[in-house]
Amino acid sequence: MEQNQDGLEYSDEEEEEDLQQAMDSYSSATLGKQTTISLEDITFKPFRKDFYIEVPELHQMTAAEVEALRAEMEGITVKGKNVPKPIKTWPQAGVSKKVLDVLKKLNFEKPTPIQCQALPAIMSGRDLIAIAKTGSGKTLAFLLPMFRHIMDQPPLEATDGPIGVVMTPTRELAMQITKDCKKFAKVLGLRVVCVYGGTGISEQIAELKRGAEIIVCTPGRMIDMLAANSGRVTNMRRCTYVVLDEADRMFDMGFEPQVMRIIDSVRPDRQTVMFSATFPRQMEALARRILLKPVEILVGGRSVVCKEVEQHVLILDEEDKFLKLLELLGKYAPQGSAIIFVEKQEHADALLKDLMTASYNCNALHGGIDQFDRDSTIVDFKNGKFNVLVATSVAARGLDVKHLILVVNYDCPNHYEDYVHRCGRTGRAGNKGFAYTFITPDQERYAVDILKALEASEAPIPEDLQKLFNTYKERMDAEGKKVKGSSGFSGKGFKFDETEANFSSERKKYQKAILGMNDSDDDDAEDTMEQDIETMLAPKKRVVETKAPPTAATAAAADPSPPASTPAGTEPEPSETPADPLEKAKFLASKINKQIANNELKTEEPVAAKSTAPNSIAAQIARSIAEQRAEKLHLKLNYTPSGEPDPLLGGDQTYNKYEEELEINDFPQQARWKVTSKEAIAQIADYSEAGLTVRGTFYPPGKEVPEGERKLFIAIESHDEMSVKKARTEIVRLIKEELIKLQHSYQPSNKGRYKVL
Repeated sequence: MEQNQDGLEYSDEEEEEDLQQAMDSYSSATLGKQTTISLEDITFKPFRKDFYIEVPELHQMTAAEVEALRAEMEGITVKGKNVPKPIKTWPQAGVSKKVLDVLKKLNFEKPTPIQCQALPAIMSGRDLIAIAKTGSGKTLAFLLPMFRHIMDQPPLEATDGPIGVVMTPTRELAMQITKDCKKFAKVLGLRVVCVYGGTGISEQIAELKRGAEIIVCTPGRMIDMLAANSGRVTNMRRCTYVVLDEADRMFDMGFEPQVMRIIDSVRPDRQTVMFSATFPRQMEALARRILLKPVEILVGGRSVVCKEVEQHVLILDEEDKFLKLLELLGKYAPQGSAIIFVEKQEHADALLKDLMTASYNCNALHGGIDQFDRDSTIVDFKNGKFNVLVATSVAARGLDVKHLILVVNYDCPNHYEDYVHRCGRTGRAGNKGFAYTFITPDQERYAVDILKALEASEAPIPEDLQKLFNTYKERMDAEGKKVKGSSGFSGKGFKFDETEANFSSERKKYQKAILGMNDSDDDDAEDTMEQDIETMLAPKKRVVETKAPPTAATAAAADPSPPASTPAGTEPEPSETPADPLEKAKFLASKINKQIANNELKTEEPVAAKSTAPNSIAAQIARSIAEQRAEKLHLKLNYTPSGEPDPLLGGDQTYNKYEEELEINDFPQQARWKVTSKEAIAQIADYSEAGLTVRGTFYPPGKEVPEGERKLFIAIESHDEMSVKKARTEIVRLIKEELIKLQHSYQPSNKGRYKVL
């Protein structure tokens, strides 16, 4: 054993290297991370976008004829350079014979207006923003070019991901698009997988591993798939065609981070198209970040209910709404299905119970129902197993039911876009539909949106609704308030409590300076930030005259030899060392001070110190050195030297004491802690040779300070003005350092809410 041990060489460095290598390999093997693809990636293969060949019939059309044709097609408006002319028939789009056969089988005789303009634009390889009314055939407008796009590329290999990805905000819409897609994919030999949350992930992973050219997904579950199993389930290396359906709703629902993360995983030279029925102006800038020189197509104006829907608005009391609902169902139920929209989940359940009591075959659909039940409810409703559906706004977008004739807004929609999409569930594909909206007299604030929607779709405006709005407007004018419609794009998400709101506002104060959003260069930005901090500190300076000497070492420095007798008015030096530890430390400190002073004087000027005048330059230098060293020792021991008259300068000599107060009450909590901790105070004092004291009480913003009290501040004291300046500069530096850290990570002020055991 001894021989074996002698032959072994043990090295700590080698063990550390082995551990580091093991940790790196473990991390890379266990953590599934998405990679951001860049154009420099050599694995990219070129692909074709432009498949469109303009037929001679369209090529010969003049600009005036094209404008006239677009005007006939519900007033198509286009923006962008070199936008292709709208087509008139399916073959002009360049689709294959197999696709034409399916279109004929599904009774799609000719393209709808949005399809006439969007198909040639997408077939040309252009990025697109398309806005068209509900039920206008947007789904087919992006599916047909996607099939042509995929069929032109080489077949998928074993580890390849999809070529086309369609993202939607809701699960129901994803399932509906998948159903429409499979009608064509089966004929073309393509595989489609629907990926959405709320159900088991194992079946979806199994389908993706078998390979799929097309994925229809919701953003959250798609990210799970990309990160699952170290990225071996699927990837975006082959993806060249991305569709965002109901894009505005996706951003409004807070999916922007997920959507952007998926988009960042796709090659930058992809083709991206966006479709929606509404597209508010504030969403366009966000959407254009992921589009390259897009073509914008607008059909029938922005956010309008189609003319096939007959709109009615009824002003009713709350107790009369159910009876009116029964009357409408009795009139329209024999002709087809109906959807009744309510505001809250509990309202849906209560209304469902009342309708079942009234012998109606109905069901409910809202976010509180299990996903499996939601799927089966939609399937049964589309198949006609029941003809009345009570739903919240979760069914307001994308739900396509052929025999749906009636929509009832039992609870009045609270914003314009919600009204448009609810009414858009009926009157689809050219069929006639009816929409009834119930509004109570106390909901007059919603009348402005209803009136706006009626005017935009050129529907008749009821007199009682106009009267209700006029009364509300007069009352608001009397109160000095402006009447304006509400939009669904403000969000109903997380709200800050008072502490978090204060924290957020504190961060915003420094955002401009820290991010360098100034007109000057970076150095100027740094200086500006320091000026802002000093302004908030609101320094208060004063100079106090005192007869006490700066330190106890001054007298010792003046007279190196021990005095024969103790001067009057001073404490006699104890002959024995005190027993108390604190007194002992003070005694030793006083003794060391005298020795330091003696040594410094002997080193600097051993002869001149005794012979020169007390106020000579040599004596002043000696005193200064002794004072600094004694001051450091006093701070460490928290020792205040007793006042002794300086025999060199006389007992009546006065000194200037410099004091400064820095108010730190209004800075974020982390910044306050940074400069008020014991360690920080000691370090600043050691560096600047000034005395620091934390005084006052912390008062949150907006809280009044009682009379006689003061907000939290730091008091700096020193007999040297330069020491005070150095201490203040160090405090500003520490605060600035902490504020910059706060910008990079959100750290809520109320850390004690949760505790990890």
